[in-house]
Amino acid sequence: MRALAAVTILIGVAAVPVAASASRITKPGRPTGVTAVALDESAAVSWTAPGSDGGSPITGYTVTASHGGSNCTTTGATTCTVTGLTNGLRYKVSVRASNVKGEGAASARVKVTPTSLPAVSFVVDSSFYPASAAELTLTQPSSGSVQVNFATSDGPEAALAWGAWVGAASSFSPSTETVTFAPGQTVASIPFTVDPTNVDGCSVYYVSMDICYPSVTVTLDDPTNALLGSTLVTNLFYES
Repeated sequence: MRALAAVTILIGVAAVPVAASASRITKPGRPTGVTAVALDESAAVSWTAPGSDGGSPITGYTVTASHGGSNCTTTGATTCTVTGLTNGLRYKVSVRASNVKGEGAASARVKVTPTSLPAVSFVVDSSFYPASAAELTLTQPSSGSVQVNFATSDGPEAALAWGAWVGAASSFSPSTETVTFAPGQTVASIPFTVDPTNVDGCSVYYVSMDICYPSVTVTLDDPTNALLGSTLVTNLFYES
């Protein structure tokens, strides 16, 4: 009788399902989309979070530059500035993400050469105009005058509930010109005249209220006393 009871108990224990184990935590994946903008003895680095956090929240990032391992860290932000670099020396920069398991693999490396020259770029890569100005910025003030040329071309098509847009650079003037930053100035804008403001060419499917606005692509080129920055192209969508 005792033997039978023991067998019954053993069978009962064996029949109990094993609890599902907790998901295995690993180190996070590689950050992507790394960019580095040259500054005076430093570099502003930005990136995109990795596709996998390894099953545990990312606790921070470390940016490392070659030639001595200068670095900067964050506790979650996806941008930081590496300082202590030498102007004129080309560096390779990579980013690693960390979680409770430690640092993950390094991102693809990007090259950057610090310089005392500022970098010029657009503030945003698209905007409604003239509600938002076609605004440019320098990464740092310059003791001398900075100039950069721009040229326009037909912008992209787009559609919203109240209207549609089609590329029509001919509506925007000037089509090409030079923007000048005075010494110490870090922000400038391009004033456009838009005429006509209602154009042809929008797809019938998108047109609402018979409004077809022009759009334009503006591209920066050939700076003087500056470098080209990270956002060299912006799309403007005219809206009355």
